[in-house]
Amino acid sequence: MSVSPREGRAALYESQFTMEMYVDRAGAGVLATAWALAARSRRSLVHLPLRTWARGPAGMSEWVHSGLGLDLVLLQRDLGFPPSRWKEVRARLGAGAPHTVDIPETDFPAEDAIDYESHRHAGWRDGLRFALTARTLFVSGTAEAFRWSGSRVRSLSTEAPSVAAGRPGAAGHAGGVHYCVELDHEPGQGRGKGFWTPAKTDPGMLHIEYAPGWRAA
Repeated sequence: MSVSPREGRAALYESQFTMEMYVDRAGAGVLATAWALAARSRRSLVHLPLRTWARGPAGMSEWVHSGLGLDLVLLQRDLGFPPSRWKEVRARLGAGAPHTVDIPETDFPAEDAIDYESHRHAGWRDGLRFALTARTLFVSGTAEAFRWSGSRVRSLSTEAPSVAAGRPGAAGHAGGVHYCVELDHEPGQGRGKGFWTPAKTDPGMLHIEYAPGWRAA
């Protein structure tokens, strides 16, 4: 399924160390909805055609490789869809039929209800994995992985605006305030975990920044 907003801005780029994403308030709300759909939809690819949404905001990270935007696809790992097939599938996508969905607030747990230490346990498999292909970032994980990370993604629309409003003068892409969410690749996979991990294959982190007062680059 493709998720296309009627309003809002979001842009995604590859950078030297991470994947860099920028959202305004409405775009953050759409992103949280997509995350919830991914948690609920075991047999679906949730596609956000970000390349057609907006150009990135002024003042983007100096590490962004180019102005070429990327798309985003969210999917549950058990679907077994290989990212290498995406270019072929995307070429066959039509206009589709619009649908409206209501996502309960309870789809994402409260921050204090998440056991962040569980990733240390043997057999833990609820991390996210990233893959980059055909100008598209694939984010895959279990339903639980999307619910846990979704709590943080949702904060970009529920908490970030009030933080920015309390810091007058944030007129650029982030101005004097920086509110972001950092999602790591599952430990032991891809480039590993952490901002300064050397680039090898797939991205090691998705950095999503709230951009109040968005002005196009």
